[in-house]
Amino acid sequence: MRVLLARPPRRDSRDVGLSVPPLGLAYVASALRDAGHAVELIDACVLGWSWRDFEAAVRRRRPDVLGLSTMTPVADIAARAARIARPHVGRIVLGGPHPTAVRHAVFDQVPELDAAVAGEGEDTAVELLSWWERGSAGPPPPGVLVPGRPLVPRVPRTPVQSLPWPARDLLPNDRYRYLFATRPGLATVITSRGCPFRCSFCDKSVSGSRWRARPPGDVVDELVHIERDLGLSFVNFYDDNFTLSRRRVVGICEEMLRRGLRLEWKCEGRVDGVDAELLALMRRAGCRMVAYGVESGNAETLALLRKDITVEQTRRAFAETRAAGLRSLAYIILGAPGEDATDVRRTIEFCREIGASYVQFSTLSAMPGTPLFAAHANRVGAGVPNPVDGDLARPTLTDLPAAELQHLLRQAWVGFYLRPRPLARLARDAWRSGSVGEAIRLGRALGRWAMAGPDPTAAAARGAPKRRGRDRARPSPRPRPGGTPGHAA
Repeated sequence: MRVLLARPPRRDSRDVGLSVPPLGLAYVASALRDAGHAVELIDACVLGWSWRDFEAAVRRRRPDVLGLSTMTPVADIAARAARIARPHVGRIVLGGPHPTAVRHAVFDQVPELDAAVAGEGEDTAVELLSWWERGSAGPPPPGVLVPGRPLVPRVPRTPVQSLPWPARDLLPNDRYRYLFATRPGLATVITSRGCPFRCSFCDKSVSGSRWRARPPGDVVDELVHIERDLGLSFVNFYDDNFTLSRRRVVGICEEMLRRGLRLEWKCEGRVDGVDAELLALMRRAGCRMVAYGVESGNAETLALLRKDITVEQTRRAFAETRAAGLRSLAYIILGAPGEDATDVRRTIEFCREIGASYVQFSTLSAMPGTPLFAAHANRVGAGVPNPVDGDLARPTLTDLPAAELQHLLRQAWVGFYLRPRPLARLARDAWRSGSVGEAIRLGRALGRWAMAGPDPTAAAARGAPKRRGRDRARPSPRPRPGGTPGHAA
């Protein structure tokens, strides 16, 4: 079958979404191509296409199957792409965290779909096309959602090293940029799937709780291909928790050094999963930044989010990261249930105190597929805009008035980044990584958002008496694969 896999255009010209490769689609493309299908992959987002360009491209190709993938915050973009493409394609299938989480409800949200994939897509996509080629005889394959047919869940493939590498040759590799990279030429890599930790805001519906890791030799084989065959020089490891197994990280680093790789890279880790010796080895092997799910400087909030870490572990990890000569990125959630303005400001100050190189501030939301969603599906607060979130207006779980939390979020972004050292660091990294355009787009978005007129209730909210005590009910942050990209475990 003729298959077109597509990442749709940006929602609009002011969208600040990341210009990184659509790794999930590239994995599916490789599996389908190995099965004998004619596959094309279009990244309309990074190519800067308009929606009119996208429709023209689909109409010109008229594929048998159009494949899309989406996370919940940008599900509206996938729905728009399906609606535009419907007259020009044979069948449309949607995969990714969103259909995995909402299951058959996706057909009410995107009625143009013929099928959707729940869970990891490589094996399921191959079997789905075979099922269609057989005239849809018999029940749908495991992992396939079809209107009016029950879903048979698919058990994720255990030996993940047996999966083919992503079809990066189908991607415009020279177009990808990442602001926190230290060199141009970006690739994304997944060395493990699944996460055994229990954070209440994380969507693990695609790859599950069982950690399945590729051995060091297999990982470095792919890195050699990226550097020597594709000519790329910076890798962003997309594992939920790259540092979960210290022994495996040591093996990967030592193998990179043995083979003389010159790649530089970033990874995601937990503050309780690193130490000074390991970080020093990672630095020698090319690591330049580690991102940590810090979430909060308040112990009560960490307990509420089921992070199973302490504030002191965060202090130690950031001190050792800095001592190893590595940059750090702190993922932060502001305004979780039980927090008042004083608690939020304490976390904002904590980011400076630990010496984080960069910070990503977010609010807490219960996304489908997360434990929080099951507990708080009916507790939907007002949307609190955030310039780096992919969704239009994220419903927020908080005890704070929306206007007050919005004011605190502005204070966090402006207070951290509008200082000489962070500005100089951002400018230097944008230049080194070739991401000046991305930096300008992000800067404009932050500027528009920071200068927007305050909500008329903001002053009253900020002047309200301080709340006493804490709501001990089970609360909520933001998701990674099901919601916001780039969130460490």
